[in-house]
Amino acid sequence: MRTYFRVHGGVTEEIRGEVVREQPLTIYVDGAKFLTLLCTPTQLDALVIGYLWMEQVIADVGDIRALDVSPVDGRADVTLVRPVTLPTERILTSGCGGGITFRIDHRLFPRLSSNLRVSPATLSARMKDLFAAAVNYRASRGIHGAALTDGATLAVVAEDVGRHNAVDKLKGEALLRGISTEDRILLSTGRISSEMLLKASRMGVPLVASRTSPTEMAVGLAEQLGVTVCGYVRPDSLNVYAGDAVVLDAALAARP
Repeated sequence: MRTYFRVHGGVTEEIRGEVVREQPLTIYVDGAKFLTLLCTPTQLDALVIGYLWMEQVIADVGDIRALDVSPVDGRADVTLVRPVTLPTERILTSGCGGGITFRIDHRLFPRLSSNLRVSPATLSARMKDLFAAAVNYRASRGIHGAALTDGATLAVVAEDVGRHNAVDKLKGEALLRGISTEDRILLSTGRISSEMLLKASRMGVPLVASRTSPTEMAVGLAEQLGVTVCGYVRPDSLNVYAGDAVVLDAALAARP
């Protein structure tokens, strides 16, 4: 909790409330320093596992012999069941917190094929559910939320100061709980950039929906990889930038 001043309508008042938490977490793999993430110190086991899976360091939780995460020390020690060669070519992403990825080549990702179809109303309803489930957002604002849904309910929810971290946490939680991410819908409160789109594709997610916008590069990748991208999801409106997983009006759906 922090004390701060709020100025509204020319009136100043003293407030005591939550401020978004952020701290570094350094990941060591088999004793070797891999990288340091800036993150919200919640669901850290899921963050580490999800990030290593996204970067293809592990294929499943079974590849991890031991995982020791210390939020106090800001350190995560991962011991694998077999030696690996860690990727070294770091790519600075477009994330507000300066996210890092090692594998951004879309040629490494196969095109998705899915029969998933949802209505705009369903996406709007599940986005509303995400905001209802985002307890840290309600407490402090300034934090991103993400969720995986089958269209009916939210299967996994995660929050983090970094939108990329929130998606990594989703995958980590899914791995820990034995939940498949294929044919799910990824909901995000943050911008859908190219690396966010690739994370979704790697998870087998055919539809990404955001409260805000995608980038042009993300839309182009979505067209190549068979992913539907929706932005500016509101209670009564949304934009469809790529794909056919959202059931549109019959007249529009018949257009090439």
